[in-house]
Amino acid sequence: MNACASRVIRLSLLLMLPWLGSGCASIAASVRGPEGEITEKARRLCELGLLSRPDLSLFPADMRPEDSVRPEDLAYLQAHPEFPPPSPPPSQPLRCEVKSPPNTDDGFATVQVKLRPGAEADGLEAEFPVDFVQTSAGWRLAYWFAEEGAVSPLMAAAQVPIFSSESMTRPEKLSGEEVAYTREAIEKRIQGQMAIRCVITREGGVSNCHSLKSLPLMTPVALKALWGSRFAPATLDGKPLSVRYMFHFNLHLPR
Repeated sequence: MNACASRVIRLSLLLMLPWLGSGCASIAASVRGPEGEITEKARRLCELGLLSRPDLSLFPADMRPEDSVRPEDLAYLQAHPEFPPPSPPPSQPLRCEVKSPPNTDDGFATVQVKLRPGAEADGLEAEFPVDFVQTSAGWRLAYWFAEEGAVSPLMAAAQVPIFSSESMTRPEKLSGEEVAYTREAIEKRIQGQMAIRCVITREGGVSNCHSLKSLPLMTPVALKALWGSRFAPATLDGKPLSVRYMFHFNLHLPR
């Protein structure tokens, strides 16, 4: 090969490099898909202690809140700087494991996150679900502050905290019916995910429930089952307390 031909080939490769780079980036983004995007964001937010403590001041410089937080929740936090109360960031990144890939049906996804104590931390492992919703810009974590601010002002006024698996023991169900399919829901082939937030009182009762993600014909059934249930309450430093607690239901039609 002569020197001229060699220079032509090198020049062609140099001209192709930007195209190849952008093409590889596009391929990587498409391979990641919605499940990968949700898993990656859930893990990073967990490591930073931001899943249950969405303090905007704790986001690092390389992580914009608008890329991770649902717009409605971001607007609520910006309009209510006193909420949530300031909390110190973890002294070291938390050890987090995102469980099975989320189901992204209907623009809504719930992913299970396991929080493990760090090497120098005391305490037990905790596993909890977190919600993501699909927006025009991608998947964002849903704290549901906007909805709760609209429908539960009494809870906000009473300063009933949202359950945090990082500092509280999880409520345990003692009695009550499970959610069962109705004949009408089976006939209309209703299935999918529901998210309902309730207050579990320090006495173990359930009150002030409101649906954040509903399913036709099945949300009233779930609410009735929750209102009739009893729980061992959440505790903080060994003392029972009332908390706002999220219940997730993933319903599939019986075979």
